[in-house]
Amino acid sequence: MKKLLFTGIILFAFLIVVQACSMEQRIGRRFIHSKDSIAVCIIDPVTLLKDNLKTWEIEKYDSLPPNVQDSLLYFNSRYLQFVNDSLFLNLYTSNLKETLSTYGIRVYSQDSMNEFLASGGKAYMFNIAQITLEEYLDPFTKSLSFDTNDYRWDFWLNAVGLDVWYEASILNRNESKMNVLYANMFVRDKITGRFAGNILMGDINYIYQLDTISINSVYSLASRAAFTHAQYIFDYILNDQLVQKAKPGNPPPAYMHYDPEKKKLRKAAGKQRFTVMK
Repeated sequence: MKKLLFTGIILFAFLIVVQACSMEQRIGRRFIHSKDSIAVCIIDPVTLLKDNLKTWEIEKYDSLPPNVQDSLLYFNSRYLQFVNDSLFLNLYTSNLKETLSTYGIRVYSQDSMNEFLASGGKAYMFNIAQITLEEYLDPFTKSLSFDTNDYRWDFWLNAVGLDVWYEASILNRNESKMNVLYANMFVRDKITGRFAGNILMGDINYIYQLDTISINSVYSLASRAAFTHAQYIFDYILNDQLVQKAKPGNPPPAYMHYDPEKKKLRKAAGKQRFTVMK
């Protein structure tokens, strides 16, 4: 009797989860089919911030005035000083808007703010509040263990990271608060190699080839990040609509991701989204 009761409880819980997921899928599909009613305004950033984190390369760094520190870090950077700010920002913002347009939603810029405000319906504003390039060294290790012996090769790879903060606001909705959204991406040197030698004799080497990033790699980072962040923006809107359509006290069980190529909804992977800062 107890076994039957336990089985019944498990089955009941399973049916509830299935029903919730099915409802989520139905709402999501309705949203996808009506996505042309969504209006999005992208506010471009004013400046590109640059931060060289390799302070140890500057002699007596801690004893220098802040303005001198900043100047030396900039002119001793391997990449940042050669990045054209306007070009980088244009690559990011233009690719962001172009990718968002492929989702079938209406995309506006700050130059067409009046049209955006008059568009009605579901309107979302995303202000790129801060965008920062960081230059640093990233530790990388290749190791091999055999019997009681450990072999290790340590490298410091050149890396450039892109950090972006958005202020997301929803118009035409009562008691709507602004969310701060964060996303990052990076590019770094690539190492390809193999272990060689006589492992029985303990004579092991790691033979490798280093592919160092270039300024073009940094510009490509802008385009790659824009494509990914456009996905994050669309998914943010999608999941906001799922929350709005859900029954009180019964929120969606998972954060969803829309695959535009396969035209399918699925559960988003762990970090496949913005980090909501507040």
